[in-house]
Amino acid sequence: MISEIQTINRLLASVRILEVNGWAKDVDVAEYYTTQYIYPVRDIFNDAKDFCIGSKLIDKTQKGVRLSDIGRAYLALGDQKNNVVLLEPNNKQKDFLSRRVFLVDGILDLVKEILYHFNRSSDGTLQLKKEEAGVLDNQSFLKLLLQLEILVSKGDFIQLAPQYGELLEKVVSRLWVITPEAFEKSEAEKREIARIAEEYVMQSERTRLKDSGAILQSERVEHVAKENVAAGYDIASFNDEGSTIPDRFIEVKAGKTTPIRFFFSRNEVETAKRLKAKYFIYYVCMKDKKPRELFIFTDPVAGVMKDKKFLTQTDTYEISEK
Repeated sequence: MISEIQTINRLLASVRILEVNGWAKDVDVAEYYTTQYIYPVRDIFNDAKDFCIGSKLIDKTQKGVRLSDIGRAYLALGDQKNNVVLLEPNNKQKDFLSRRVFLVDGILDLVKEILYHFNRSSDGTLQLKKEEAGVLDNQSFLKLLLQLEILVSKGDFIQLAPQYGELLEKVVSRLWVITPEAFEKSEAEKREIARIAEEYVMQSERTRLKDSGAILQSERVEHVAKENVAAGYDIASFNDEGSTIPDRFIEVKAGKTTPIRFFFSRNEVETAKRLKAKYFIYYVCMKDKKPRELFIFTDPVAGVMKDKKFLTQTDTYEISEK
């Protein structure tokens, strides 16, 4: 994925200059692009070409490449000096790209993936905290949306520009609609990730105990959650070889490396209060459904839940009629 709008202008300008009888040879465009402009890197050219083909700004056949009608219309909006189109896109070009390329079928799916993380403010503005935006997967595409001013930076937030609100309203309103099928798929993925994380912690505990000489204890680590999901913890383990009964009760949480974020149920909180220093949270950082890193929190009620670096949220509360 390209990360700068200027690469679109450079690619389209290269094709227009080299078109002969309506077509330009790929190899000639690549040579011109990587020698005339400030980024003489072939990978960037390939990314720009793939993007322009995918977004229908240029056409490609066995004859080569050429500007599409959309591509020609886009270049025609550019600022010119001595009959040469300037490579820096102006506001008309940005708006053209937004409405004709980025906010239509195809690339719109990538926009949806970004907007899915946004929330509505009290005045109805769609926005996302910058610190949360910094951990989104597709940073290059986020950068493009900011350059096009589809998204705008305002204080501590990134917001959807108001001029595109009406255009995207129907799309946005559907982002938070969850069908039963989608819900079941999401829950299945959560269960799979939880299973992987718990098995990882089970193996980690056994290894830790064996390495410390607690062979007998390593063989007695119990995966409690397989038999009792209401226990308030997932794994019953041991601190060391001096432990004759389980004295390390582990609740396994799984998520991204940053920011650390997990839900702590009412049952888990009450169990942690009762067990105090014997209760642990093992937070497994996952990527592509594989454990990458492990954080351990001891006595979370007295520790992480009172740490100002973390925002505490508990669920759920039961409401019943008297």
